[in-house]
Amino acid sequence: MQDLKSKRFAPIYILSGDEFYFIDELSDYIEKNALTDAEKGFNQMVVYAKDTEIKQVVESARRFPMMANYQVIILKEAQVYKNLDDFEQYFEKPVPSTILVISLKGKKLDKRTKLYKFASKHIIFESKKLYENQLPKWIMKYLSDKGFSINEKSAALIADSLGSDLSKISNELEKLLINKNKDKTITDADVEANIGISREFNSFELISAICARNTARSFYINQRLSKSKEFSIIPFLTQLCNLLSKSYILSKSKASEKKAIEMALGLNYFQAQDVSNAIKNYTSDKIERMLRLCAEYDLKSKGIGSATNSDSALMQELLVKIF
Repeated sequence: MQDLKSKRFAPIYILSGDEFYFIDELSDYIEKNALTDAEKGFNQMVVYAKDTEIKQVVESARRFPMMANYQVIILKEAQVYKNLDDFEQYFEKPVPSTILVISLKGKKLDKRTKLYKFASKHIIFESKKLYENQLPKWIMKYLSDKGFSINEKSAALIADSLGSDLSKISNELEKLLINKNKDKTITDADVEANIGISREFNSFELISAICARNTARSFYINQRLSKSKEFSIIPFLTQLCNLLSKSYILSKSKASEKKAIEMALGLNYFQAQDVSNAIKNYTSDKIERMLRLCAEYDLKSKGIGSATNSDSALMQELLVKIF
């Protein structure tokens, strides 16, 4: 991105991988900024692979720009091609005045091929999914770049509730920012009002209460949370199982301090606090039993071995068995 902003362009960009957000960010930046508005009319082409053969893209790439230093060709959804071998000759000898951007979402080039050998002389960007523990910091950085601040707990709450899809997270954050005026601090109240995540009644807080073995608070949060239309027991069980698995790994070790736990498993401060509480409040056998309960209720939520499909009823049963 620094090179693009400095107008240092490569003839070929291959944007591949599983995190579509970064692919779109780079592709969109080139589309909007590589050429001036006056140059785009004759020198910029955005095409989709399902409508365009590779040979057509290569023919266009071999042309020269009109009254501009570059022409830009952006090929989207190139993962639909069965193979990319028809690009071999062009990758070997591209036209320097063409900026060719190839988007391969959910796919990457095979490093064993001749195609990759030629492609590796150019820009190959592999967009990787962020790990769970990286999401809060990414959210904080995203907001910081726009002149806003948010505390780590609120960022973790957003990440925990929205999942790891950065495009979805960025869209929700943009909605949140629209409603901010002069105040540049994002609070829990802002998150609740604009993203629809309750500060008190969310899966993040329920898991914390379970790990702290706070029975009354767990049932209280669940009573409000599980009756919400947006609540689903399946992602909740995934979150709980992930945290309990990490707790089980450390339950027989000497790592009980939050800093040691953060370092050992790459957790954020609040996740480390929950793991620390789980280790203190439950034996390893109990944690193992809770993991089995997560698997059991995952099946029940899908109609296997249960007379009810109600998330609220299943959550009530689960908590009774946990405590």
